[in-house]
Amino acid sequence: MATDYNFDDVETVKINEETPQLCQILYDDEYKHTIGILLGLLQIREYSERALYLTEKALELLASHYTIWIYRYDILVHLNKDLFEELDWCEQVALENEKNYQIWNYRQLIITRILATTDESSKKKFDPHREFPILQSMLESDPKNHHVWSYRMWLVKKFNLFKDDRENEFVNKCISADLWNNSAWSHRFFLKFSQEKDIPEETFATEKVYVQDYIIESPQNPSTWNYLTGIYKKYNKSIVDLEDFCLKFVDIEKIDDPNYVKSSFAIELLAKIFVKQQKNEASIQLYDILGSKYDPIRSNYWDYEKKKLISH
Repeated sequence: MATDYNFDDVETVKINEETPQLCQILYDDEYKHTIGILLGLLQIREYSERALYLTEKALELLASHYTIWIYRYDILVHLNKDLFEELDWCEQVALENEKNYQIWNYRQLIITRILATTDESSKKKFDPHREFPILQSMLESDPKNHHVWSYRMWLVKKFNLFKDDRENEFVNKCISADLWNNSAWSHRFFLKFSQEKDIPEETFATEKVYVQDYIIESPQNPSTWNYLTGIYKKYNKSIVDLEDFCLKFVDIEKIDDPNYVKSSFAIELLAKIFVKQQKNEASIQLYDILGSKYDPIRSNYWDYEKKKLISH
């Protein structure tokens, strides 16, 4: 892209000069000059090569400027630019701005545009798997990057990748690499249970064994316990069936001794199971010990659960 554009004809918009201001932002001269020209071009709705060039310079200064991203998109559409090349360019920006969410919204816009303007005979038909390398790179750097996981969910839904082998293999690897990665567990639940209304019974059996094995490996992991109870709720199964499994991690007779308690989440689930079995006193005792010993940070919540039982 050429860099010798002239902007002398553009009426620069002055920024950050209003008075009075509660908290004035001290932009440097380069930023004020670049953004001032860009906003001037935006005001007259100029969709040109020089405007496109300037959006790139502006995003190098502030990649979270949402207005610039939208302006850049409009320029690309007006100039009929190669949107696949734009995706390639955007990847480098993403790698340099890991916590930026505007980039992922922008990629959604670009891909949606490609799908709307590409016919079946096109040699450049969009393949969703082209997104996998950048997503993998981003998640290797930060395995719990919420913006990247949200974009990945959008991609799965947009292209019906729920049963895609590569997608399922990826999330399995994320979980095995870090059992405590709640984002990965949430994504697996999304893949397995958000598509079909009537999910096969064998899926429940498979997922139950899958998550229980990981609970045994790491009993004090909230992600796995949430996944387990989540699939029971999804299938409308009774958690009473989990009593024996919970007792693998808690010795009720010696519950005051931490040596006999491997998981506070097992205690919590047992308390709920006892409520289902109408053993309110036993449940209250478990809530008591959770609040006083094993999960005191949520003591107010456990008190609330006890009051609900007492009131009944």
